[in-house]
Amino acid sequence: MKIVSSLVAAIAGSCLIGLGASVYAQDPAPGLQNLVGARGRDGEMSLQNQGYEFRWADNSSGEAVYSYWTNYQTGQCISVRTEEGRYASIVTSPAFDCDQGDPAHVEDTGNTVDRRLADLIGVRASSGEAALQERGYSYVSGEEFDSSVATYWIEGSTGDCVEVITSDGVYQEIFEAEWYYCQ
Repeated sequence: MKIVSSLVAAIAGSCLIGLGASVYAQDPAPGLQNLVGARGRDGEMSLQNQGYEFRWADNSSGEAVYSYWTNYQTGQCISVRTEEGRYASIVTSPAFDCDQGDPAHVEDTGNTVDRRLADLIGVRASSGEAALQERGYSYVSGEEFDSSVATYWIEGSTGDCVEVITSDGVYQEIFEAEWYYCQ
């Protein structure tokens, strides 16, 4: 009887683990797979046109940027993996992935990633500079540090100032910066 009880417990535990894994499975996001391979800014515009709103981005993997988007009409959360400035995959994600970008869930560091430029995180600096110029930004100045470079760019029509942190020739972070950095 003890063997049967142990066997039943093991099978039940395996089933529960299997159920838990399937709850968080990430499937290709329906209706968005045509954007895989698109340039980041083009994909971003298409997502916005389809009712998605950018929530937050994570570049901690070092090779890719993961951005999270919510469609408030459907409640659908998606994760977009961007590599070298192009969408590599778009998958469905649980709502809590998108909710991590809510101000209540994020520590305020004083700087925020500029949403319009999040797709440039992880690209080579030369490609990033060209993309910034295509989007109406002009180089203002730069500072060199031990292992990185900070450059400041101003957007011509709005006067918005951004700080781009580059390390090993790759854009690591892009922040909204105070206006006086772009003077």
